[in-house]
Parts: sequence; C-alpha cells; structure tokens
Amino acid sequence: MCDIKILAAAIAVSLATLPVLAQEMRCGNLLISGDQIHPLLKEQVLKECGEPTSRELNRWYYEVQGKILIFNDNGELDHIEDAPDSE
Repeated sequence: MCDIKILAAAIAVSLATLPVLAQEMRCGNLLISGDQIHPLLKEQVLKECGEPTSRELNRWYYEVQGKILIFNDNGELDHIEDAPDSE
C-alpha cells in the first residue's frame, strides 16, 4: 500500500514538472511564439502580423487567429494564449 502512494506521488511530481507547451501563432509565412531565443518586439509583431483587433496595455488580441499576445514591460513578446471563445 505504501509503495502505491510513493509511486502516485512520484508520478504527480513528474507531471507537474513537464514543460508547458508553447503557444504559437501564424502570421503569413511566419510562425511566432513567446519562447523564441530572440523575442520579437512589438514593432516586429506589427510588421509581420498587422494591427491587432484590440490592445489593452501589453495584451494584444488577434480575432482571426483567436490568440492573445502578451508582451513584457520591455516590449518583447512573452507568451501567447488562446483567446476565450466569444460564444
């Protein structure tokens, strides 16, 4: 019985430490992501992806792609999230 608890705890710890899959967004022929070695700047995203549907500080919403781009305080793309369904 004790072995099962240890095994379950080990599995839980292993799953908790798995890396989160990075979100990506396609802009024309370019695939962007928040985990790039050299993060994209806001200006680069605008050039490649165009104007977002809406902006709220460091959160840019692209309706067609269904993505929200999150920028850090340095203006670098930090990560990408799926936008919540509007329905």
